[in-house]
Amino acid sequence: MNAQVLRILDKVAPSEFFPAVPQNFVVRPDGQLPARDLLYRPDVSLYCLDTDDQLAYFVETTPGVDLTMAPFLYLAQYQHARQLFTVPYDTLHRIAGEVPDPARLICVYSVGRCGSTAVSHALGAVCGVRSYSEPDVFTQIAVLRYEDPARDDEYAKLIRSCTRLLGRGAGTLSVKFRAGGIHLADLFQQVFPDARSLFLYRHAERWLESMHEGFTAHLPGPQERQTFLRYVVAQAPLLMPFAVRHQRQPTTVEAYLLTWLSTMDTGLRLSRAGGSLLPVRYEDFTADPIATLAALLAYCGLPADEIDVAYETLEADSQAGTLLSRANRQRAGTPALRDEEYAQARAVLAEHPTINVPDFAVPT
Repeated sequence: MNAQVLRILDKVAPSEFFPAVPQNFVVRPDGQLPARDLLYRPDVSLYCLDTDDQLAYFVETTPGVDLTMAPFLYLAQYQHARQLFTVPYDTLHRIAGEVPDPARLICVYSVGRCGSTAVSHALGAVCGVRSYSEPDVFTQIAVLRYEDPARDDEYAKLIRSCTRLLGRGAGTLSVKFRAGGIHLADLFQQVFPDARSLFLYRHAERWLESMHEGFTAHLPGPQERQTFLRYVVAQAPLLMPFAVRHQRQPTTVEAYLLTWLSTMDTGLRLSRAGGSLLPVRYEDFTADPIATLAALLAYCGLPADEIDVAYETLEADSQAGTLLSRANRQRAGTPALRDEEYAQARAVLAEHPTINVPDFAVPT
């Protein structure tokens, strides 16, 4: 039961937001080592899946780099990667079988651009909590489930193994997902019935403005468009019905709103189904962060006396060093949305039978 060692010759991910996929690296084989050794290397972490060849990729990062402090785990792993290791899925499951489930699991779902990275860092400041922001193995599993929803047993097995390996040695594991992770929430609850789940969201128009400011200037070019489209369609399952209904592709603003709406729609369905999901509005978080954090700690079963250390993390820009940092967004100077673009967004909302106003509140 060996792992293949891969020497990194080049890093070729086309953009900062590009998903974690094997093609982000140019590599050559560089020997083997016992797969169990991956469990005991402190700088080795699970990076991505090769869904075609059914391989799991681990990355060894620069010694001393704290991946829990990164705005986005997948990006920090890529930037600090020194070498890679691959194991077949059956080996992944076998070594994960040597690791217990996390004693406590916290799942942070969100629409994005709503303080979820800040919440992830705040939870990570609590003693005994290891918090990762956006491990992309789960993004990949969400894409697989969208494309082939008949294999939930396989996806549940991958979720358990990947979660165990990310949480090895931690008392409490907190995972903040990319927005598409909400479409795995029911499977996570099935695999980990005692998990505590948060759902962070925001006023649709304020969210749209934040998305436009942060992402419109960095939309994918031709080299990355095909991969991005696959991930976006899986994250926003309402996109394709919209295109069929209107007999055209959505505009950028419409696509943004359909992404927000897809995430909100799944969050609402889970909440109505009685799942263990605590909705948290960005507007409430910013209006009273201490009270909101206190409620989150209580809901997650974390000690109330950790509120001060959690609150202190909010003073920093949680996405510093990325294109989404406050400084970079200010430098970008993206033009403001036009009146007709707000009208497009409201027209998308008006088509939904329930979530048809921008300030919709998910019932608690």
